[in-house]
Amino acid sequence: MQNLSRALLLFAFTASASALAAGEKATKHVPAVPGFARFHQAKPDADGGRLLFSSLNCAACHATGTAATTKPAPVLDGVGMRVKRSYLKQFLNDPHATKPGTTMPNLFADDPDKQAKIDALVQYLASTGSPPQAKPIGKSIAAGQDLYAKVGCVACHGTRDSKGDEAKLFPTSVPLGNLKAKYTLASLKTFLENPHVVRPSGHMPAIVVGKEAVDVANYLMQGTVAGFSGANMKYSYYEGDYQKLPDFDKLKPVKTGITSDFDLGVARRNNDWAIKFEGYLKVENAGNYTFHTNSDDGSKLWIGDKLVVNNDGIHPPQAKSSKIKLAKGTHKVIVGFFQGGGGFELTVDFEGPGLGRQLLGPHIMLTEKPEPVAKGNKDPENSPLEPAMIAKGKELFASVGCANCHAMGKETKRLEAQALAKLKADAGCLQATPKKGVPWFGLSPAQKSALAALIKTPWTDKLAPKDSIAFTMKAFNCYACHERGEVGGVEEALNPHFTATFKEWGDEVRIPPSLNGVGAKMKPGYLKKIFEEGSHDRPYMNTRMPKFGANVMHLINDFAKADPDLTAPKVTFTDPATKIKSIGRSMVGRQKQGTFLCVNCHNFGGVKTEGVQGIDMAIMTDRLKHDWFVNYLIEPSKFRPGTRMPSSFPDGVSQLKGVLGGKADAQIEAIWMYLSDGKGAILPAGMNKQSIPLIPTTEAIIYRNFIQGAGPRAIGVGFPERAHVAFDANEMRLAMIWQGLFIDARRHWTDRGVGFEPPMGDNIMHLPTGVSFYVLSQPDEPWPTKSAKDLSYKFLGYNVTDDQRPTFRYKFHDITIEDTPNAVETKLNPAIRRTITLKTENPIDKLYYRAAVADKIEAEKNGWYRIGDWRMRIESDAQPIIRQAGNKKELLVPIRFKDNSAKLVQEYVW
Repeated sequence: MQNLSRALLLFAFTASASALAAGEKATKHVPAVPGFARFHQAKPDADGGRLLFSSLNCAACHATGTAATTKPAPVLDGVGMRVKRSYLKQFLNDPHATKPGTTMPNLFADDPDKQAKIDALVQYLASTGSPPQAKPIGKSIAAGQDLYAKVGCVACHGTRDSKGDEAKLFPTSVPLGNLKAKYTLASLKTFLENPHVVRPSGHMPAIVVGKEAVDVANYLMQGTVAGFSGANMKYSYYEGDYQKLPDFDKLKPVKTGITSDFDLGVARRNNDWAIKFEGYLKVENAGNYTFHTNSDDGSKLWIGDKLVVNNDGIHPPQAKSSKIKLAKGTHKVIVGFFQGGGGFELTVDFEGPGLGRQLLGPHIMLTEKPEPVAKGNKDPENSPLEPAMIAKGKELFASVGCANCHAMGKETKRLEAQALAKLKADAGCLQATPKKGVPWFGLSPAQKSALAALIKTPWTDKLAPKDSIAFTMKAFNCYACHERGEVGGVEEALNPHFTATFKEWGDEVRIPPSLNGVGAKMKPGYLKKIFEEGSHDRPYMNTRMPKFGANVMHLINDFAKADPDLTAPKVTFTDPATKIKSIGRSMVGRQKQGTFLCVNCHNFGGVKTEGVQGIDMAIMTDRLKHDWFVNYLIEPSKFRPGTRMPSSFPDGVSQLKGVLGGKADAQIEAIWMYLSDGKGAILPAGMNKQSIPLIPTTEAIIYRNFIQGAGPRAIGVGFPERAHVAFDANEMRLAMIWQGLFIDARRHWTDRGVGFEPPMGDNIMHLPTGVSFYVLSQPDEPWPTKSAKDLSYKFLGYNVTDDQRPTFRYKFHDITIEDTPNAVETKLNPAIRRTITLKTENPIDKLYYRAAVADKIEAEKNGWYRIGDWRMRIESDAQPIIRQAGNKKELLVPIRFKDNSAKLVQEYVW
């Protein structure tokens, strides 16, 4: 049935195209609106007309009486920096022939003064800046071609060949036209990174960033030849682990050369490098100039010897600006940049007298005196502009109606046109032939029929949620990738272009998911994040979810109203949450028994599994609604037919009979609670095949190394009772205690052994930072924040018993302290019992031990204290004191010496 529908649809496309060729004197090309071509071409109706009304931005001229959904035209601020003059002239002369499929009408189709008006408009548009010239980088082309083919560009724009030119268009494709004639390398890269700046409608979403945008731009622009400003600056490249911009004068570069437009592509690796660019800027008009840098990571800009913009440090994309007064003449410019890790990008702009804000790169010269331009090699894109023509173009911009659709500077004048309800189906934009003063869209017969049907239909903006969803998915071409309610989805001709890293797993890992029930599935906050930032949560799928921005935010409420929430049994536990999370962690891991082996197919917290690398479990509770998660685990195939996700609870019955009484709802709730810790959750067991777990059996294990949470001089102690500790030998304090597994030694026992290793177990408790003992002259004196070394503490090492249980020894003043933590069995989780003995020849008054710091500390019976989710018992000769310390509570134990010694016992239960 599905194949038959596709065949009928393709027949409709062919029939329509034949009718157009045979019967209409219109332009060869018609506006490309994928949603109309796919769903309304064969049977034009008012719904199709509404889609065209939005996509052609008709509301910019024709009022509907209420607010109408529309597609704003591109913003033309700075268009001269993005688009070549020659292209602007060609495009205004015949938009449809220059860019087939454009929704831009021909404003001068039957105007005898056409050429003079176009020349003036081009001068006005070109006055906003000059396009940078640069030659594409060969090494980026292959990466760009791969990205274009995989991430989703083909779904909307068709395929491109090895030269970056148009290869195959599909019936619903939006042609890109001649990109090489329109853009320069730098302007296309800037557009790809953030298309919404220029096209706020969001119909062109952002899908590549940083170096990816550079690569795709290089692929699409290959074969273009740079003008005389091609290689226009020197560079020096350095490698090193930098936290801020290095002093280049003290370093020897790895390589040097010449490049163009602050090109970061000269770097040899992804992380840990820096570049210094050097060139000259010729200033024609003296005055104040503002320089801007936007970089990830740090950058600095110097003019001569003066630091002008300081944008240094490790940070995400961050903009900084500063002014400097420059005399007429040539000035040396230096820009330094370094890359720590993650993404990297650098944009440098400037503005000044007679210059709107524009890219600095094209204005930089390789030498202090510019090289003469070869005869016949003048750059037509940078020829002088005529003020009179600019003024005439500015006037035309408003008088011919450009300002109705396009934002540009402070242009506010709008032309008035008839309201939608008063339009005629055979006049104005819908008439059969072009007419002076009337925009000519080159509509197909089917498009005209649909708009005519819309004119006859009373307008309403109060669409039902399901209709609003359908309209938006057509308008933004969401149906090219997603199916909802048996509508849309990947077309047969496009299907082979959706690929995956595990192709043997079939359509499930290639084709973007159905949006059926997405309102019941996804949390509103995560949908908002997806729309604002895009996502690639499915690493096995090469296609990505692009960033559409604010234009589709209404879908969040529409989905919620159209897809009612599911219900699931409410589960409560009598055991502590820490124990339940530990059980949940065990069930998703890879152990000998009591597990669902979720880590066989799912990543966790950025750590890759060895299998298909499904959606990261650490983000599941951020993405999914609780009750949907419960229902999905019970019956995955109901929510995603054909999925390889197995049901661990067939017919609602768990296969793990010995876990939480074998109850499916309790087990799922435990998994949810564990996953709710997100990326802060302890990694499930078995995530790394090369793991080297240290497992204490008959005696304790002492592990001295860099332990996360206990510092670089940490001493970890794993006990057979499955409760463990980490002692910080720098600060002479017990830093952490935890339960379950001890520690993974792989990081430190392989390769260079660099970095901090976290505990491998569950229920990690971080104990108070700072020293444990101090003399307080007054009861309300703040606890010291200085280091143990600054407070005269001294570490004396440790002794061990025959079964390797240590006693840590350290000294404060003349007091020797012996600190013995030990694991003990309890009816529930294992506990830590800690014995501290102090000895001295000179007992000190007002000595205190700080036992706990928390938001809330409550005294209970028999020396017990409730501290958040855990409990502690103190055995001491003195009564502990609870006091306020800023916005925290502190539990202090006065130390009372008897015969030059004192003792206290502390028991942790959690």
